[in-house]
Amino acid sequence: DRSDSLQNLAFCLCCRYNELEAVYDLEEAITVNREALALRPPGHPRHDVSLYSLGVSLWVRFEKQAEVCDLEEAIQLLRAALELRPPGHQWRPSTLRYLILCLSRRYESQG
Repeated sequence: DRSDSLQNLAFCLCCRYNELEAVYDLEEAITVNREALALRPPGHPRHDVSLYSLGVSLWVRFEKQAEVCDLEEAIQLLRAALELRPPGHQWRPSTLRYLILCLSRRYESQG
């Protein structure tokens, strides 16, 4: 379906950003992740994936541009994804990892 295609495109754009560090790719990944999330409202079986993917993309942009609004939104999205990934879920550790990174960075910058 379209949401899966958008999610895959966002993943590919993030991978290309990691290789080439072209900010355009990261910006486009965030835009596409937002589109995928809009197609996966609460209750959708892959809502957690879209929350996580957008959260991680915003974290990466925060690391590059230091926009606090990106960090705050990433924290919100990752917390929401974590709620949908109970203990034992295969992606819970990765979600926790990024949430901890975000919270640590916020603490470092804001005290």
